[in-house]
Amino acid sequence: WTMVAGGGASVVYADTIADMAGIDDLANYGEYSGGPTTGETKFYAETLFDLMTREKDAQGRGKVLIIGGAIANFTDVAKTFTGIIQAFENYQDKLKEVGVKIYVRRGGPNY
Repeated sequence: WTMVAGGGASVVYADTIADMAGIDDLANYGEYSGGPTTGETKFYAETLFDLMTREKDAQGRGKVLIIGGAIANFTDVAKTFTGIIQAFENYQDKLKEVGVKIYVRRGGPNY
């Protein structure tokens, strides 16, 4: 699994996952840029978290969530990451239940 928000660099994440793990292990690639609001980002993240936590991996593997990007000059990182953090607060127990590991790379204005 991966959730990627941001410009062209986010394509590198998807390519790397495909190269290292195999394309079959990439459940979702999301490009969500253009200056979304806190509420829009929270809704987007909650949608992904809901899908990601509905069931454990059939092979017993943990799941990986990569949040990257937010480096574009027009993206207000403070707004977008506030929405993601709010979604984490709502889904923290479910994310732990299915064994999700989370990796974050963030930068840009309002870093």
